Amino acid sequence: MSRAVVAAMVAYTLELREAGMKLNQNESPFDVPADFKRALFDRVAERPWNRYPDFESTPLREALAREYGLAPENILTGNGSNELLAAAIGTFVGPGTEVIVPRPTFTLYEKLVTVAGGTVIPLELDPRSGILPVPKATPNSVIILCSPNNPTGGVLASLEPLLETGAIVLYDRAYGDFAFDSLPPLNDRLVVFSTFSKAWGLAGLRVGWLATTATTAREIRKVKLPYSLNIVSETAAVLALERRDVRDRFVTLVASERERMAAMMRQIESIEVFPSQANFIAFRTRASRPIFEALCARGILIRDISSYPGLTNCLRVSVGSPAENDAFLAALEEIA
Repeated sequence: MSRAVVAAMVAYTLELREAGMKLNQNESPFDVPADFKRALFDRVAERPWNRYPDFESTPLREALAREYGLAPENILTGNGSNELLAAAIGTFVGPGTEVIVPRPTFTLYEKLVTVAGGTVIPLELDPRSGILPVPKATPNSVIILCSPNNPTGGVLASLEPLLETGAIVLYDRAYGDFAFDSLPPLNDRLVVFSTFSKAWGLAGLRVGWLATTATTAREIRKVKLPYSLNIVSETAAVLALERRDVRDRFVTLVASERERMAAMMRQIESIEVFPSQANFIAFRTRASRPIFEALCARGILIRDISSYPGLTNCLRVSVGSPAENDAFLAALEEIA
């Protein structure tokens, strides 16, 4: 039998529907080029498949260090940033630890804190402001923040006030590239999480990484699973860093489309659009479920986020290709 705290939880789920247009998971609408894939296959073919991956993901950590001006000792890699978040929470959170978590935000944070025995202290957000508030915290607290925040799209005005509290700050910048932010200066009480799933267009390969001081990285490494990044994913991430022009094109186009979509959605009288610096847009409607179902009937799948705290009658749409966005906007105007 599972522990009582686990038995009381609801598993993280996704509403699965068949749809010709998939705008529900904040993925890149653009696949990497064919020559990228051919180069990846060639490199993977040269590596021995009967051997475990590099124990420390050294090639990728060194490539990330060069890209972001860090030392390899500042970096850990994993099977998506979620694995690394779980390791960091397992490092810093125990029974009774107060963990400040925004509401609404990515629901996995609270689940991981609960399993670790921590006490969740909710930080209520106003999605209409577009700015994440600074919580009241102490050096004994842990703060988990995603900026831009999922699912609202709001950003942190400044990281400094959080660090001044003395708390451990777990800063998830999965969508940071779309806000054109940069990696902040590191210290022992700050851990920054990033992913290749969004801006880099590699969601299917599950590559995440974190940056912190060497001291803090050594502590988290004690909790992280070994060999969690396979040779295909590691090689793809190294190649992506060599082809950062692909990411730059993706980010520029998605950000431009996001602003175009938001402007057109604001012209629909029954829609309230929340400010977003991510690759998605959250919006409030008069009746979210009928609109969600009507879009599904037209082959357009978005995310129903109306069950999130404070997001009654809200939906979230990922920024797609220009053609997908045109189809979504036309359908939304007709339905709403």
